[in-house]
Amino acid sequence: MKKLYCIRHGTSLHNVLFHKIGRRAYKEYRDTPLVEAGIREATELGETWDKIKEIDLVIVSPLKRTLDTAQHIFKNIDVPFISIDCIMEHPQAEEICNLRRPKQELEQKYPHINFSLLSDNHKLYWSDVYEPEKEKQRLNARIDEFKKIIHSRPEKNIAVVSHSSYLGQLLFQKIGDESTELRHCHPYLLTM
Repeated sequence: MKKLYCIRHGTSLHNVLFHKIGRRAYKEYRDTPLVEAGIREATELGETWDKIKEIDLVIVSPLKRTLDTAQHIFKNIDVPFISIDCIMEHPQAEEICNLRRPKQELEQKYPHINFSLLSDNHKLYWSDVYEPEKEKQRLNARIDEFKKIIHSRPEKNIAVVSHSSYLGQLLFQKIGDESTELRHCHPYLLTM
């Protein structure tokens, strides 16, 4: 049995801007960074989480906010990091805050993270048009891909640093309600 600790990234720029300008924040700012509150949330989890030393592997989405969250949480822990495309946020259409940087750029900025499983195509799941049913099918296919990766790994205690909608579907089969989003920097346990 594997224990997955699913962690939503810290508060980022598009989260803050959403409360000021609405959904426009998702479409006007690409691959948004953490804000100060997000850095504090991640650092605090790293300092207070009682399971942190049990983690064998960190799997992280290749978006800036998740990569930086993982770095802040695990800055004092010697654990391998792997980044994979299939755990990026949903939707992968129109909302450019969910569009990652090219693989080569990520490798240069985050040299300690293993990006070998990342596609060279940074628009692998991307669509310029949002079609809700197709997006949900693609999200579920990405979740299936993620589960196969998890089952292929030898590690038993894995931290997964990802996003609210992606993790909401993985954990609870529920997305789309911004009033019940997952908490930032809180580990939700999933056993597989």
